[in-house]
Amino acid sequence: MVRVRRSVPLDTVTTLPTRQRYLAEGLWDDATLAGRVRHHGSTKPDAIAVVDDAGCYSFGRLCADAAAFAAGLSELGVEHGTVVSAQLPNRYEFAVVAVAVQSIGAVINPLLPNYRARELGAVFATAGPRVIVTPAEYRGFDHRALVTEVAEVTGVQPHHVVVGGDSGPGATAYAQLARASNAQLRGGRPEAVSELIFTSGTEARPKAIMHTEQTANFSVRVAHGDLGLSEDDVVWMPSPLGHSTGFNYGLRFALYHGLRLVLQDRWNGEAAAALVREEECTYTLAAATFLQDLVEAADRGGLPLGSLRFFGCGGAAVPPALVDAAGERGVQVLRLYGSTEVLVGTWNRPTSSLDHRRHTDGTPMSHVDIEVREDGGDPVAPGQPGELAVRGPNTCVGYFDDPERTASTFVDGWVLSGDLVTEDPDGYVTVVGRKKEIIIRGGLNITPREIEEMLTLFPEVERAAVVGLPDERLGERMCACVVLQRGACLDLATTVGRLKEQGLATYKLPERLEVVESLPTTASGKIPKHEIIRSIMQADSE
Repeated sequence: MVRVRRSVPLDTVTTLPTRQRYLAEGLWDDATLAGRVRHHGSTKPDAIAVVDDAGCYSFGRLCADAAAFAAGLSELGVEHGTVVSAQLPNRYEFAVVAVAVQSIGAVINPLLPNYRARELGAVFATAGPRVIVTPAEYRGFDHRALVTEVAEVTGVQPHHVVVGGDSGPGATAYAQLARASNAQLRGGRPEAVSELIFTSGTEARPKAIMHTEQTANFSVRVAHGDLGLSEDDVVWMPSPLGHSTGFNYGLRFALYHGLRLVLQDRWNGEAAAALVREEECTYTLAAATFLQDLVEAADRGGLPLGSLRFFGCGGAAVPPALVDAAGERGVQVLRLYGSTEVLVGTWNRPTSSLDHRRHTDGTPMSHVDIEVREDGGDPVAPGQPGELAVRGPNTCVGYFDDPERTASTFVDGWVLSGDLVTEDPDGYVTVVGRKKEIIIRGGLNITPREIEEMLTLFPEVERAAVVGLPDERLGERMCACVVLQRGACLDLATTVGRLKEQGLATYKLPERLEVVESLPTTASGKIPKHEIIRSIMQADSE
C-alpha cells in the first residue's frame, strides 16, 4: 500500500514564508469539502445537492450517505494518506465517494470511466490504491474483469467496491459497504494531500498531480467570487468527474458553495440543451467541443439557453465565431487558461469586453501571479510570446513519485506551465501554443495554435489540429488536419492560398493537408497530438 504524502520538499512549490502569508491573509484556511457538506447538511438538509439520471439527492442525504460510506472505508483500512481510486461515471455515487474519502483524510483519485488496462495499470503502479470504486458494468464494458486483470498484472491488489449489479467474487457491493446508520461525517485535514489526479493524455506519459484541500478550495472560492456567482446559481457538469475540470469545477465547486450540481453522464448536444433549460443551469466549465455541440443543438431545436450566464471554456482553441454563436443563443462564453497543476490561472470576467472574451483567455485570478518569460527566465517584451509561469495559493504541491519532472516544473515557487502565451497592456493573456507542441521547421519555431485558429475561421472547417511530422532535411514539416463541415471540400492549395492572403509567414504554411472524419479527444475535450502523429506515420508506412 502506498500512502500519499508530499513526495517533494514542502517549499518546492510554496515557500514557508509564503504559506504563512496565505494563512494569515485567509487565502488558505481550515475549510474542507467534507466540512462544507456537513455544514450544508445541517443548515439546509432538504436543499438539492445533486441531480443525475436517476434522481435528485439532498444535502442531508449526501451528508448521511458519505458518513456511512466513510465508516465502511475505515473498516477496509482506509486512513489518512491512503489512496482511494474512483472510476465512476457522472452519477451521485461519485459525490458520496469523494466526500467520504476526504472526510477520513484519505486521498481521492478520480479516474476517467474510459480508462482501460494500460491506463489503469499505470495508476495502480504509481498510486497503489487501497480501494477502487467502479461500476459493475458501464456502457457494455465489464469493470469487474478489468480490475481483476490489472491487479494480476501489476501485483497491486486494491479492495474492489462495485456500484450497481453483481459485485462478483472478491469484491464488495457499494450498498453493503455504505450500511452504517449512525455514522457522523468528519471534516478531513485541510493541509494534507487530498487529491491525486492523473493528466488526461495530451502528453505520452501522464503525471500524478497532488492538491490539498487548501489549494483546491482556494481555487473554487476565488472563482466563485471573481465571477460573481450567488447562492441561486446552478452548476451543470457534462465534463467527466474523473477529470480535474469535472471534479474541481463541477463537483467540488458546487458542493463547497452549497449549489445544485446537475450531472450529465452521456454526452449529447440535444440532451444537454434540454437539461440546461429544464434545470435552469447557470454555470459550467467545459471544453470547446461541448460548447460547439451545445450551440449547434440549440440552433437545430430553436432553443434559447439564456440561463447559462457563465460558460467557462478552455483546454483547446475557442474560435471567436463560436463565442459569437453562443452569445446569440444567450450563452456568455468566458475563455480561460487552466491546467491540473494550477487549476484555473486566468479567466475572462463577466465584465470583460466582447473583444477580450473573443480573443483572449482572461486576466489572472485574484491573488494569483503570472509572468511571461523567455527560455532563460527573463520577462519577454510586451506582446511577444513566452512561457507562462504561475504562482499563487492555487498551485498544486507537486507530482507524486516524480522528482525529475517536479524539479523541472516547480522553480522558486513558480509553476512553469510549458504553455506559450502573450499578454496585452490590459493584462489579458492569450494562449498561442505549447512549448512541447512547437513545430521546429528548418530551425524556425512555429506555434500550432495560431494556425489552428486561422483554419477554424474557414467556412468549410469545423475543427482543426496542426502537427509536426518528422522530416530528414528540415527536422519537421507541418501538417494541417481538418474536420470539414458536412458536404464541404478543401484542398491544400486553397488552404495555403487563404493563409497567405491573411498574411501568414511562408515558413508557417502547411505542407500537407489531412481531411479526417474526426479528431481524437481526451474526455475533457483536449486533442492528444501525439496520437495524431502516430496515426499518420503508421498510415504512411503501410
